[in-house]
Amino acid sequence: MHQSLTAVAGYLLAFAAVAAGLGSVAWPVLILPAGLAAWAAVGLAWRHASRRSLLQALLLVLVGLGGLAWGMAEGVRPDIHRALSANMGLIGLLIAVSFLQLVALPAKDASGEQPRGRGTFRATGLGVHLFGAVINLSAVFLVAERLRRQGPLGREQAVLLTRFFAAAGFWSPFFAAMAAALAFAPDARLLHLMTAGLPLAALGMLISYVGTGRKVGDDFVGYPPHYRHLRVPAVLASAVLLIHVWNDSLSVIAVITLLSPVITVAGLMMQRGRSLGMMRSHVSRNLPRMVNELLLFLAAGVLAAGIGSALAAMGDWSPYGSFGAREAWLTTVFITAFAVVGVHPVIGIATFGTMVAPLEPHNSLLAMSFLAAWGLGAAASPLSGMNLGLQGRFGLDGFSIMRWNAGYTMLMLLATAPLFWLAAELLCA
Repeated sequence: MHQSLTAVAGYLLAFAAVAAGLGSVAWPVLILPAGLAAWAAVGLAWRHASRRSLLQALLLVLVGLGGLAWGMAEGVRPDIHRALSANMGLIGLLIAVSFLQLVALPAKDASGEQPRGRGTFRATGLGVHLFGAVINLSAVFLVAERLRRQGPLGREQAVLLTRFFAAAGFWSPFFAAMAAALAFAPDARLLHLMTAGLPLAALGMLISYVGTGRKVGDDFVGYPPHYRHLRVPAVLASAVLLIHVWNDSLSVIAVITLLSPVITVAGLMMQRGRSLGMMRSHVSRNLPRMVNELLLFLAAGVLAAGIGSALAAMGDWSPYGSFGAREAWLTTVFITAFAVVGVHPVIGIATFGTMVAPLEPHNSLLAMSFLAAWGLGAAASPLSGMNLGLQGRFGLDGFSIMRWNAGYTMLMLLATAPLFWLAAELLCA
C-alpha cells in the first residue's frame, strides 16, 4: 500500500513540474493546480520525510498562517494562491533537473588505479563543481563514496566536496538557488547573474585550491569524473541560453523545467535505448524521495505569503530605505548568517525578497545577493542538506566542516562587496 501511494506521489510531482513550467510560459491558470498537486504528493510521501524537515516545515507554515491571520485582522485580503503555489517554479525545476541524473551521473563501475596528488585535487574539485551544477547533491555523494574507499574522509576531502559544489550555486541555472532567486527577483536576467556568478565561483575554487589543494600530499587520492557524461546537460544548457537570447521574456526556469525531461529522454534513447522504463522508475521511486526539500520549499511559500500580508498591514515596511550595493551585501551577510545557524537559505530568500519588494530594487542585483548567500550558506552551515548528508553517510563532523569553511566564508563575503558595487554601478546607473 505504501509503495503504491509513493508511486502516485511521484506521478503527482511529475504533473506538478509540467504544469508549473507551462503555467510560467503560457497558461498561468496551471500554477495553482501544480501547487495543489505538489501538496498532495507531499501528503502521500510524508513517511519519507525526516523528523527535522517535518518540524521545520510545520513551524514555517504556522508562522505563515499567523501572518495571514494578522493581515486579515488588519483588513488585508489573504493571498491563498500565493500560499499554495509561491515556489512552484523552484519545485518544478528541482523535479525536472532530477531527470538529468539518468544521463549525467558518471559510471559507478570505474576501474583502474585512481590518480593522486595536487592535480587530482583540482580535477576532482572541478568535476564536483560541474556535475554538481547540473545534478546537484547526487554528484557530491557519488564522489564522496569513491573517496571513502581510500579511507575516512577528512578536512581535505570535506573542503573539496563542500566548497567546490556549493560554488555552483553562484551561477548555475540548474541549481535550486537560481530558481529561488528568480522566484523573488523575477525580472533578473540570467546573463547578468551568470556574468557575476562565474567569476565568484572561480574565486572560491581558487581560494580553496591555494589554501588546501596546493598543500595536499602526493598520496592524496581523487576521483575526476569523465566529462563525456556532461554531453546531454551541455545540449540542454546551450538550448536554454539560445532560447533566452531569442526571447528573454520567457522564464529561464520554466524553459529548463520543460526541456530537461525531453532532452533526457532523447539522451537515453541514444545511449541505452530503454528510456521509457528508466523514466517510469525515476518518477515512481526517485521523485518521492525528494520530499524533504519539497516540503521545505512549499512551507516557505506559505511563510512568504504570511510575511507579505503582515508587511501590507504594516504599510509595506522594509529593513532598508533603498536597495543598492550596501543593502545587497548586507542581505547576503544576513542570509548567510541565518544559514549557519540552521535557517535554510530559501527561507532567508523568501523573507528578504518579500521585505525588499516594496523598494522596487533592481532584480538582477537582488538575485545576485541571494545566489551569493545560498552558495556560502550551503558550504558554511553544519545544518545544510549537503553537510547533513556528509555527516550521516560519511561520518564527517558538521561543526568541523563549519570551522574548516569559516575563513573561506569570510573571505568570500568580503569579495562580494566590490562585486555588488560594480554591479550596482552598471545596472542601476
